[in-house]
Amino acid sequence: MDSPSSIALSGQQARERQMDVLANNLANVSTTAFKGLRMLFAEYLSDKGGGSPSSYVQDIGTVRDWSQGPLTKTSNPLDVALQGSGFLEIQTAQGIRYTRDGRLKIDAQGQLVTLDDDPVLDPTQQPITVPPNTPSLTIGQDGTIGGRAGTLGRLAVVSFDDLQSLAAEQDGLYDTDETPTPATDTQVMQGMVEESNVQPITEMTRLMSVAHSVNMDKTFQDNEAERRKSSIDRLAKVV
Repeated sequence: MDSPSSIALSGQQARERQMDVLANNLANVSTTAFKGLRMLFAEYLSDKGGGSPSSYVQDIGTVRDWSQGPLTKTSNPLDVALQGSGFLEIQTAQGIRYTRDGRLKIDAQGQLVTLDDDPVLDPTQQPITVPPNTPSLTIGQDGTIGGRAGTLGRLAVVSFDDLQSLAAEQDGLYDTDETPTPATDTQVMQGMVEESNVQPITEMTRLMSVAHSVNMDKTFQDNEAERRKSSIDRLAKVV
């Protein structure tokens, strides 16, 4: 038979991992376009014979919550928020990456870049150049960039069939081996940014609940250890 302590320990370890995930979500409440993580648990049955199988808690990983974050108006014409499931394509030193952080700027070479100076790409995966002193820069909901002189380019807005295949990197970037396709459900909102989709009150409530469960698991293990010690002491005295 598996000991009750080892069963409780499996639950405690899974919940401690969940606390780390929740704490990371809370730490990114103010991170532009951040998408929270959720834990995945499964039941593992251990059948060693001689009775009913023991049920353990198994931590099988995390999934990212891709729900839309709230949009906030900035009035900066180079800020864009993506309403929908799409991503901007970015050229980095490590290759093409994808982001929903639409805080953009124009660098000294006139290229449209991220705050980390990575060029934003058009649908042909080429950088977008804005002529110097372009007045009245507009970005349409389809990503078309225009000025007084006419159309200057268009943002590549792409999507993926399997969003969970996207691996998070630093600075709000994502990488994947999946081939992107043009996003058909996404609107580009000029002068706005997408906020984190983490709801702090909900996340804090979850964290407090999980912390309480961890304490209960620890108390159970301590009580079980004391019970076993007392049983051994009593048996030793009988002998």
